Amino acid sequence: MEALFVEYQRILSNFDYAELRLEKSSSSYFGIKDDEVKHSSGSVEGVSVRVLANGSWGFASATKGRKSVEDLLKEAIKLSNLGKGKISLAQMQAQRKDVRSAITPVDTDDQVKALLDASKGMKADKVSSRILSCTDSVTRKEFYNSEGLEITQDTGYTYLSCSCVSRSGDVMQRGASRAWSRSGFGGIDASGTALISRDKALRMLDAAPPPKGRFTVVLDPEMTGVFAHEAVGHACEADSVIDRESILSDKMGKRIGNELVSIIDDPTAADFGQYAYDDEGVPGKATTLVEMGVLKGFLNSRESAKELAAEPNGHARAEDYGEVPVVRMSNTYFQKGKTPKEEVFDIANGIYLKGMKGGSVDIFSGGFMFKAEEAYEITRGGLGKIMRDVTITGNILQTMLDVECVGDDFGTSPGVCGKSSQSVPVSDGGPHIRVKNVAIG
Repeated sequence: MEALFVEYQRILSNFDYAELRLEKSSSSYFGIKDDEVKHSSGSVEGVSVRVLANGSWGFASATKGRKSVEDLLKEAIKLSNLGKGKISLAQMQAQRKDVRSAITPVDTDDQVKALLDASKGMKADKVSSRILSCTDSVTRKEFYNSEGLEITQDTGYTYLSCSCVSRSGDVMQRGASRAWSRSGFGGIDASGTALISRDKALRMLDAAPPPKGRFTVVLDPEMTGVFAHEAVGHACEADSVIDRESILSDKMGKRIGNELVSIIDDPTAADFGQYAYDDEGVPGKATTLVEMGVLKGFLNSRESAKELAAEPNGHARAEDYGEVPVVRMSNTYFQKGKTPKEEVFDIANGIYLKGMKGGSVDIFSGGFMFKAEEAYEITRGGLGKIMRDVTITGNILQTMLDVECVGDDFGTSPGVCGKSSQSVPVSDGGPHIRVKNVAIG
C-alpha cells in the first residue's frame, strides 16, 4: 500500500488539483414473488479521476484494467481545458485513514430459507401477492488526491423490502415494510418485517376514504422523517442554494419555523446512511440545519463550501466510482422534543398519519405533497376509524411554523434517495409531531 500511495501521489502531483477513486464492490440479490425465487450476483472494479483546471472540472472513469490512471487523467484534463470557469475548493489538510467495518457473511442456503419462510408467513386469506427483495452489498473505496490525502474505507449493507397486496372484491390495498443492517443479513428480522407488510395490507381493506379540508394532524416518526428529508433536507443542499433553486437560499440565520423545530443531518449516526468519509475524502460531520426554528446550516461539498465561505462537512456523495460526487444527505433527523408521546395525541379531533406512500416537493416554491400509507381518525386523544389514500399538501415554511407539539420518542426508517440520476443509502426519522391547519385531500 505504501508503494501505491507514493506512486499515486507522484502521478497526481503533476496537476494543480486532481483526485483518484478506486472502488471494488460485490453484491447479491434475492427476489421472491409469491413462491418464485430469483437470484443474481456480481462484482465490479473501477477507477475514476477528476481534475480541476482553468476553474473547471474534468472527469473520466473506466472499469479496472481498461485504461491506466495516466490515460484517464489525460482525458480529464482535456475536458477541463474545454471550459473556463470559476470553481475553487475549500482547503483540506492531508491525512491518511483506513476505516473498516465488520460484515458477517451468511450461507446462501440459510438466507434463501429465511426469506422463503418470511414469504410463507405473509400468506393469508385475501392476500393476493407477496414480494420480497433483499440486496447484500460490500464495497471497498480508496481515495487519493494531489494534496496528499489517502482514505480507504470498507462499507456494506443488507437492505430488505417486503410488499404485500390484499384484495377484497374490487378493493385492492398494499402494505410495505423495510429493514436494514450494516453487519450482514444476520442482523435483519426477515419474518417480522414481512408480517408488518402483510398486516398493513389486510388492515387497509377496511379503510375508508378521508374527509377533505384542514385538520390538525399527528405525524408518526416515518412521516416526520420524510418531511425532514424531502421538505427541509433537499432545500438545504448547497448546490441548490447556490443555484437559487431553494426556498431557503436567502434565509441563513433567519427564523423559518417555530422554536420546536430542530433538524440535523448526521453521517456519523449508526443508521442506514452512515459513512466515515464522503467521496471527496472529507470526514462526514453532523450538521445542524435548523435549530429552534432558525436556519443554521447547509450541506456542502468542497466546491460549495468555498463559494458559501463555509466549512466542508462531508456531504459530497457518488453512487459509485463512475459518477461525480454531488451534495447529498445521509441520516436526516427531526430532533425529539420534551412532550410525552401520548400528549401529542391529546386533541379533540384530528388525523394520525403513518408511513410514507409517495409524494413530491418543489424546493423552489416550498410546496409539498405527501401520501400516507395509513391514517386514523383522532377523537378526544384516542384513535378511531382507519382511512386510506390520505394526502397532505402544504408549504415548507408555513408547516414548520404550524408545528404545535414535538414528542419525546424517536424512530428512523431506511431508504434510497435519488438525485442527479444517482441513488445512495439514507435514513430519516424523528418523533411524533403535531401540526395544525394541514390540508387533507
